[in-house]
Amino acid sequence: MTLRFLTRHFNHDGVNVKKNLIAELQDGNSNILSNLISAVENGLAAKQYSEIYPYSHDTVRIGITGPPGAGKSTLINQLITLIRNEDKSVGVISVDPTSPFSGGAILGDRVRMNQHALDPDVFIRSMGSRGEMGGLARMTHQVADIIASSGKDIILVETIGVGQAEAEIIQNVDMTVVVLVPESGDDIQFMKAGPVEYGDLFVINKADREGASRVAAVLRDYVSDAFEGRSYTPEILLSTATEGDGISEIYKQCWNFIDNLKKSGNLKRRRRNQYFSRVRNNIRDELERRFWTEDVTGDLEILISDDDQRTHSPSDTARRLIPKEH
Repeated sequence: MTLRFLTRHFNHDGVNVKKNLIAELQDGNSNILSNLISAVENGLAAKQYSEIYPYSHDTVRIGITGPPGAGKSTLINQLITLIRNEDKSVGVISVDPTSPFSGGAILGDRVRMNQHALDPDVFIRSMGSRGEMGGLARMTHQVADIIASSGKDIILVETIGVGQAEAEIIQNVDMTVVVLVPESGDDIQFMKAGPVEYGDLFVINKADREGASRVAAVLRDYVSDAFEGRSYTPEILLSTATEGDGISEIYKQCWNFIDNLKKSGNLKRRRRNQYFSRVRNNIRDELERRFWTEDVTGDLEILISDDDQRTHSPSDTARRLIPKEH
């Protein structure tokens, strides 16, 4: 299907021979959107991605992160309903770095959102690592760009809040909602290692369980200290997503935050910093790709003899492989 799509829409040089591709994307053609994403994921449509990228800048991107079992998918399902009630279109990207394919646990996420499956203004895409953890963040950004180019008003990016790839993903959205549960005492300790630093809104979900208020109070104290001296301290809200309780307030706070970002100019600055970061990461990935030729790989195999491993540190061996500047 992906190759047929490329053959139909682009010639062998990657030139768009179907001039209304963007029009079809923005007209809600989910088949074209799905096929274009698949083509980019498989490394077959770099030029096409570059062609549609300029159309990707008007969409609000919100990250939803938190530990497994926090109810993120249920919360997202409720948010989709509120978004659609305002006649806004929405894209959802569910990222599961533990799954090597677009399946497993993230298929369960899509089942929880299936009430929206037939809505042409809702697009849901699941992503796994496919064995390449380093490229997951980059690919998620590109998929978000493609969905944004289709004219979606909002994109929700769901991640499990652990790992470097996920951190990079949610650092490249307009705002991040961190979802916890009353049993998240240990998770709050984990959050101190990083995620709290880029949380813009915190939600204690499943608040009908015992301990919700206590966890909220502990988190409120920590967030207050962590954000001391900054212009903004994140709100901490309670919700029970399965019942729809607290969802309206979450949605309201998201838009309040985005509006404040726009008015203050911080949205532009945030996106500029994200663009800089993405360029830097792409340079790193491209240089590494160019470096690992068959010859270099062969040289490494020769260098990692048992004797060499005992006498040379990994950093020494790396320097031996890198060509010296003349």
